Amino acid sequence: MNKRLFLLLLMFSIIIYGTNDVTVFANSKGGKPPKSHCIEEFEKKWKEFDNRVLKDIVKSYNLDLSGYEEFAHDDLNLQVGDNLNDHSDKISLQHLFVGSSIGSMRLFLENGLEGTKGYFLYKRTDGNNVIKELYKKGKIWVVMSVREKKAKRLRLKSFNWDKCYEN
Repeated sequence: MNKRLFLLLLMFSIIIYGTNDVTVFANSKGGKPPKSHCIEEFEKKWKEFDNRVLKDIVKSYNLDLSGYEEFAHDDLNLQVGDNLNDHSDKISLQHLFVGSSIGSMRLFLENGLEGTKGYFLYKRTDGNNVIKELYKKGKIWVVMSVREKKAKRLRLKSFNWDKCYEN
C-alpha cells in the first residue's frame, strides 16, 4: 500500500512540476502577448472608433444610408490594362480622399458606381462633420454641395505597443 501511495504521489509531483515548467516557458517573454495579437487588438479598436465617428456624422445629418454601397479609396484604383476612358467615374472620385480627417473618409454611392447620387462623409481634424453631396453627370461624379456642422471632436485612445513583444 505504501508503494502505491508513493508512486501516486510521485506521478502527481511530476505532473505538477511538468505543468509549471511549461507555464514558465510560455511566459518567458515576460507575459507579453505577441505583436500579431496586439495588431489584431488595435485593428479592432480602430474599427470600433471609426464606426463611432461614422455614427456621429450620420446622426448629425440625419442620413439614411440604406441602399448605398460604401467604397474605400482602394476600390477606386484602376487595374493594370484598364482604359482611362472607361473608368472616368472612378477617377472623378479619387480626389475626394485627399487630406486628413479624424477616422476614415467614407464614400457612399446609391446603387454603387451605376447610381447617380452619393455622399462623401468625414470628420475634420477640428471635429466638425462634413458632408459632400455627389451627383453623377454623364460618366463623372460632381460635388454639388458641401455642408459642415460643428461637432464633438472624438479621439482614439492611445494604444500601448510596449506591452507586446516582437515575434
